[in-house]
Amino acid sequence: MNPPAIELTQSLGSLVPGRALDIAAGSGRHAVWLRDRGWSVTAVDIAPEEIEGVECVRADLESEGFAIEPGAWDLIVCWLYWQESLLPAIASGVRQGGVVALAGKTTGRFATSLERYRQAFAGWEELAAGVDDWKAFFIAVRAPATSNNLSS
Repeated sequence: MNPPAIELTQSLGSLVPGRALDIAAGSGRHAVWLRDRGWSVTAVDIAPEEIEGVECVRADLESEGFAIEPGAWDLIVCWLYWQESLLPAIASGVRQGGVVALAGKTTGRFATSLERYRQAFAGWEELAAGVDDWKAFFIAVRAPATSNNLSS
């Protein structure tokens, strides 16, 4: 198993553990890292590996085989998987004060960009973001609702 992404570990290492959702978890590298830090983790993938201490859910995200419950998560990770239609559900799935950690490839059929993440999560407090030779990543906190920020 590959180690967790350094951008993710540096940005999330000091968070107080809560409920985390790892979307398109693959081998579970982020789910394991979170579990080992005390998080209660649900990992979702089309072919999830069983991971001790992690609730693993088999679901086809493209056919809407998993519903993200609104306001249910302290953290949602979706690393190196891009499905633009999931972004509204991810945004609504994070509790006030919760965090998203997202990354996608910047080339190819499923390419995204940092700007697309920033547009989808406008009004969120950016903790870390960047672009390298092959990916864009965005990590942000959902700010409490205000009269000017009711849809976040």
